[in-house]
Amino acid sequence: MKTIHYNNKTIHFVSTAHVSKDSVVEVKEVIETYLPDAVCIELDDNRAHNIRNKDQTKDIDIKEIIKSKKVGAFIANLILSSYQKRMADDLETSVGQEMVQAMESANAVNARIYNIDRDIQITFKRIWGNLSLFKKVNLAATLITSLFSKDEIDAEEIENLKESDLLFDAVKELDETMPDVSLRLLHERNYYMAEKIKSINAETLVVVIGAAHTEGIIEALNESHSISELNAVPQKRKRNISGWIVPGIIITLLIALTFKNPSVGFAQFATWIGLSAGLATLGAILTGAHPLTIATTLITAPIGTLSPFLAVGFFAGLMEAYQRPPRVSDFDNIAEDISKPKMWFKNKVLRILLIMIVTNLMSSVGTFIAGGSIIKNLFKF
Repeated sequence: MKTIHYNNKTIHFVSTAHVSKDSVVEVKEVIETYLPDAVCIELDDNRAHNIRNKDQTKDIDIKEIIKSKKVGAFIANLILSSYQKRMADDLETSVGQEMVQAMESANAVNARIYNIDRDIQITFKRIWGNLSLFKKVNLAATLITSLFSKDEIDAEEIENLKESDLLFDAVKELDETMPDVSLRLLHERNYYMAEKIKSINAETLVVVIGAAHTEGIIEALNESHSISELNAVPQKRKRNISGWIVPGIIITLLIALTFKNPSVGFAQFATWIGLSAGLATLGAILTGAHPLTIATTLITAPIGTLSPFLAVGFFAGLMEAYQRPPRVSDFDNIAEDISKPKMWFKNKVLRILLIMIVTNLMSSVGTFIAGGSIIKNLFKF
């Protein structure tokens, strides 16, 4: 624990590890000892609600996630949750149990509870929206690799990670290897939580926070940051042309080929559509999609081929969600199942995501094969 005094406030920081049993005990002891007016927790309102309501998975609607195009953030959240759950299982504890304890202890001493973290969806959007294509691929690869990591960590190592020197090195490494991610995942949240703490009208506060945030928040208390700016989500350009680059190039080449040899040009167009639709449909079959999902993939693949904003995976995933709605148990087990390849075919949530990924990927493969064929034929004449 670390105690500081700031503007007539006494603030006790409890630096935790989210899978540490010792952190749970420390949180309880600190709150019961200092009897704070307020307890600040490293959660946003939605995550706090989910922790308090164990049946919250019943409220998740995978169809709405697909329609609102939040699949990427959903998958990233699942991967991070899976990683934490594996560590928690190794240590025979639960993820975020210290936050639950903070809520219970705060209620026991009649302290006000404040969820001071930024909405996780905003954090994901700010990370993703500010990355270049190359960095997005790199981040996605890193997340996917973490799914199948076999590294194990024991309780002693978890407690050692809370030591300032080790944390400083870890934060420094993240700053150096992924500065864009580090800024928005770590530092911006430090600024945000510091501003939230400043705004609380209380003399004595206990702040239950991940150990990696403590020093950053203390520094940020003496700085000024705008909550509205930290909550701003990068706006997509109204006329984003990046999605049209590949189909635009292929269409241009097709037009040129058609002028040179109309019959070959039309044949190549049919090949392009056929390859993309055929491979996407094959992807749906290989992932065990519902027959209506397979039919939907075949029908909508040409639309996705010509329009970057209506990808075939969107239609395939949505149809699969309607035909095979996930059960509560699918959501309950998802953090564990996501790291097991065979469970991607059994867990209905994961199968929907798998169908979306594979049909999009296979359709893209068809587009690139067709593009190569068009270029080859163009220079024949």
